[in-house]
Amino acid sequence: MLCLIVYTIRYGSRYRGMEKTVVENMLADLNRNLASGKRTLEEFHDSGDRTFKVRDGTSVEIPMDQIEFLWNVCDDSERIRLRLPIYVSTDISSDTGAWKVEGRTEAAVVSKVIGRKMYRDDMVRLYYPDLKELKSRIGDALMMVFTP
Repeated sequence: MLCLIVYTIRYGSRYRGMEKTVVENMLADLNRNLASGKRTLEEFHDSGDRTFKVRDGTSVEIPMDQIEFLWNVCDDSERIRLRLPIYVSTDISSDTGAWKVEGRTEAAVVSKVIGRKMYRDDMVRLYYPDLKELKSRIGDALMMVFTP
């Protein structure tokens, strides 16, 4: 399904009037689980409330071991600036299947977690083995975002 969306966005389709609406509806459906508000790592750690709400109204809890893991990875300035959940989005600029984390703080922290170099100052590119490792360490502190 995602390949169809990416192909349609990159190369177009013979159904010019229809693909934009269809693709927008598919992306909206895929992204209905995004967080409706993000808090800093410090707020999650200090408040004791480890939950956040998503757009459809449900609550997601980040386990304390994942909060502690991130706390230990981050320095003091990153603890104040890192907002959770971290968005991992599709990277259609890559010729192969890839994901990315954007944002100076978010990318720097993810880079430390998986031991991967930053692609740019504000982005780290992830491939499937990286994503698997990231999910195994801080899976509940991540949100997958599908972008055109």
